[in-house]
Amino acid sequence: MKIFKGMGIIAVVMFSFYYTERIANFVLEKNNLYQEIESKKSIYEVESVAATINDETMIPGLYGKSVNVKTSYYNMKSLQTFNSYYLVYQDTVPEVSMEHNKDKIIMQGNSGKNSVALVLEYDQKIIDYLKNYKFSVLVDMNTFHNTVSYEQINNEVNDFQKLESLINKYASFNPNLCVLNGGNEKVCRAEKKYLIKPNKELSDSTYLELKDNIHSGDIVLIKKNTKLSNIEVVVKSILYKDYDLNYLSQHISEEQ
Repeated sequence: MKIFKGMGIIAVVMFSFYYTERIANFVLEKNNLYQEIESKKSIYEVESVAATINDETMIPGLYGKSVNVKTSYYNMKSLQTFNSYYLVYQDTVPEVSMEHNKDKIIMQGNSGKNSVALVLEYDQKIIDYLKNYKFSVLVDMNTFHNTVSYEQINNEVNDFQKLESLINKYASFNPNLCVLNGGNEKVCRAEKKYLIKPNKELSDSTYLELKDNIHSGDIVLIKKNTKLSNIEVVVKSILYKDYDLNYLSQHISEEQ
C-alpha cells in the first residue's frame, strides 16, 4: 500500500512540474520580445547543405545554423529590445552527412568554404617553404615529429596502429583521416577513418596546368621533390583567387 501511495505522490509531483512548465512556456511565447525573435529568426538562419554522393565518392556537406529562440530571449531579456548580436545559434546537421558515410571516398571539400587544402608527400624543403601557411603532411614512423606546426596524417601501412598511438600521444589532435596511398585502404576502413583521395596533383610536370585550374574545394597532393619555384606559382594562384589554405581536416569538415 505504501508503495502505491509513494508512486502516486511521484506521479503528482511529475505532473505538477510538467503542468508548470507548460504554463511557463505558454506565457513566454506570448511575450512581445519572444515573438519578435520568432518572427525574425529566419533572416539570420542558414540552411544546411547535404553531402553529395556519387557512387563511391563524396563531397562533404555543410552544417547550417538555427536560432535558439528561448535562449536568445533570455540573452536579450535585460535589454527588452531585439538585438541580433545577442542571438544564440545551434548547428543543424545536414540530412546527408559525411559522418554517416565513412565508406565513401572524399575527393574534395565543399566549395562553399572558399578554401583549398595542400597535402604534402614528406619533403623537408617544401615543409620549410610553406611554414607560413596551413598544410598537411603524410608521415610514417620515420618522418613523424612530436612537435610541429603542420597537420600530420598517418601514412603508414604495416605500422599503422603504432603510428596512430604516437599521433594520439604527442600531436595536438588526431585528424582521423586517411589519404589513400594504394596500400592503406584496408586498414583505414577497419579503423573507420575518413577516406581521402586528392582530386589534383602538383608536380613539376603539372604546375602550369594546375595554376589556371584551381577551384575552391580542391585537395592538392604535392609530390615530393617538386621545385619550390613551381609550388610558388600555384600558391600565388590560390591566394590571388582569395581562397584560404586550410589543414585537410578543417577543409573537409562540415562545420562552417
